[in-house]
Amino acid sequence: MDKEVMETSHRKVFREEIRNAIREAIFSGELNPGDRIIETYWAKELGVSQGPVREAIRDLEAVGLVETVPFKGSRVRSLSEKDVRDNYSVRICLESKSIRDVITMLTDEQMERLAVSLQDILKEMDDCAKRGDLRAFTECDTAFHRAIIDATGNQVLLKLWEQCNMRNWLTVPALTNAESLLQLQSGHQHICQAICAKDVKEATSTLEDHLTGLMDGFIQGIQP
Repeated sequence: MDKEVMETSHRKVFREEIRNAIREAIFSGELNPGDRIIETYWAKELGVSQGPVREAIRDLEAVGLVETVPFKGSRVRSLSEKDVRDNYSVRICLESKSIRDVITMLTDEQMERLAVSLQDILKEMDDCAKRGDLRAFTECDTAFHRAIIDATGNQVLLKLWEQCNMRNWLTVPALTNAESLLQLQSGHQHICQAICAKDVKEATSTLEDHLTGLMDGFIQGIQP
């Protein structure tokens, strides 16, 4: 392999690994909204130069996790009530479309595969809720919604949804007890049942109620 190509490939790997490391620090609460992301710290921590760290920060800025302030550097983005409302209004549109598409476009065989996948995720989600395992529950939540979008085969829709869902990680800690997680699991179950019944109106209405409830809870969580 050409030396220049190898260096470019390694740089991409570094960039992805750095991006994942910083993102994990945000998701775990090691980095909180408003905290600075110091390039020199992460370069030293991960044993890389500042170049790929800077690129990774730009990637995180593109999906809304990070913001860069002139003369002050980069920091974890703090979400305002408007940010949350804007994010959820777009997410509702995207996910409603994905539900309409899977119901109207999938064959019976494809729908059956989706149903099995969603039920498997729901079982795991139920276990996580009963344990009060917020992080694992959130991963199941993401897998559930992504499975529906993946089934449409629409890559543009998937990319836009990933940006919306990424921002939601910043406010996930608003859910802190097993009871609230079990209620969310129940909402997902209703969405799944409506999709399997090919009831577009019920599925999209349940989804909108589900996401609107989350939005309201997250807004309460970020208010002083």
